[in-house]
Amino acid sequence: MLNILRLSDYAVLILIHLAQEPERPRSAATLAQEIALPLTTIRKVLRILAQNGIVRARKGVLGGSILAFPAEGISLAQVLIAMEDPVLLTPCCQADFRCTLDTICRSRTHWMRINRSIRAVLEETTLADMVTQPDKEKR
Repeated sequence: MLNILRLSDYAVLILIHLAQEPERPRSAATLAQEIALPLTTIRKVLRILAQNGIVRARKGVLGGSILAFPAEGISLAQVLIAMEDPVLLTPCCQADFRCTLDTICRSRTHWMRINRSIRAVLEETTLADMVTQPDKEKR
């Protein structure tokens, strides 16, 4: 099972919140109140997202964080790479990974194919997609 880091999950949650009113800057304190996450966590995530060009800060009394691009231009892959690069199912999905089991393992090629498929879905799914409330899918 693919497990993204908790901070990555929080980053997506924060970005969805910002994307719902993209012209309204929010301070870290305001986001912490609105999303009910610890202020230190919000600050940490915003710092990482800003360093990676996904959010930017507006200065001034009514300043705060806003999306650096329209939600349609921010993919989930960009967010996850910013938060936890690289995004891999297993270490053997990394191109330069060397393992003592290389000569007998038959799973690496399959894991790499699966990882590419997941990455493709993350790249085609935008923040705008995440903002819209989809119909409940059958499980």
